[in-house]
Amino acid sequence: MQRQFTGLNQWRRMVGTGLLASVALASAGCLAGTVPVPVQPGANSLPSGNLRAREDLALYQLVMVRNAEQAHFAIQGTYATVPELVKVGLINDTMQGGRSYTVDVTVLDGGMRFVAMAVPVEYGPTGRTSFYMDETGVIRGADHEGGAPRPDDPVIQTP
Repeated sequence: MQRQFTGLNQWRRMVGTGLLASVALASAGCLAGTVPVPVQPGANSLPSGNLRAREDLALYQLVMVRNAEQAHFAIQGTYATVPELVKVGLINDTMQGGRSYTVDVTVLDGGMRFVAMAVPVEYGPTGRTSFYMDETGVIRGADHEGGAPRPDDPVIQTP
């Protein structure tokens, strides 16, 4: 009986070590550095026909802006422009130029409100949906043929 118990303990140690190694390998990339990830990674390498992926990247960009704005508001008591968010290290400066979408953040009411808009750089090839977000964090969007989104556009489910 003692021998079976020892074998069971050895088996548990081997499984536990294997699980620990798997978790360590899986999380290694998450802990690799402290440099913020790019706001819209990989957009330049997408095939031109991959419209949905480009729109998803714009959504992720707005989610990252939302998170950065919430952090800035919690620390400073105000919302901030993109250059201010970059300056304090809450986002990288990869939102400007050469991307599928142009993202603009406007701060209103002395920093108590903000509006972020993401519009396709070139309507059609880079995207069709224009996205709108304010300090509530709700993202809205619709096809405005490359025009600006509106605050009454339908709510978009974010990943």
